Amino acid sequence: MKAFELIEVKDKTDLEICKSIRRRVFIDEQGVDESLEIDEHDVTGGNCRHYYATVDGVPAGAFRCTDKGEGIAKLQRFCVLPEYRKKGLGRFMLDGLEELCRAGQYRQIEFGAQCRAVPFYEKCGYRVVSGIFMDAGIEHVKMEKPL
Repeated sequence: MKAFELIEVKDKTDLEICKSIRRRVFIDEQGVDESLEIDEHDVTGGNCRHYYATVDGVPAGAFRCTDKGEGIAKLQRFCVLPEYRKKGLGRFMLDGLEELCRAGQYRQIEFGAQCRAVPFYEKCGYRVVSGIFMDAGIEHVKMEKPL
């Protein structure tokens, strides 16, 4: 069995690990323009918390989370490298996020999900709460889950 670990970004080196994972998935694989992928939230010490996951010590997935207020956490930039998909890492990352959010007294998680990923999120207890909209040229829907 592979060992998964979720790591909170504490410094610029960790943040670069997150950005390199996101770059491979969103920019290289999906063709998202870098100016849309990397933004003002990609700093340490801001209001956005960044995390990456490892498989046997190798960085393999990443996401970030912002506080929307009123007990709502917004998940963003959730991704897993292609070679680690369908191995339980995405579920591990979501479970970790939910645990962190409960500890932080959040009552709900919400995010814009790529339509192709909706079945995965639904298996994890999230539900679609909007129609389809475009983000970075990719079809998305808003999803949420009460905690």
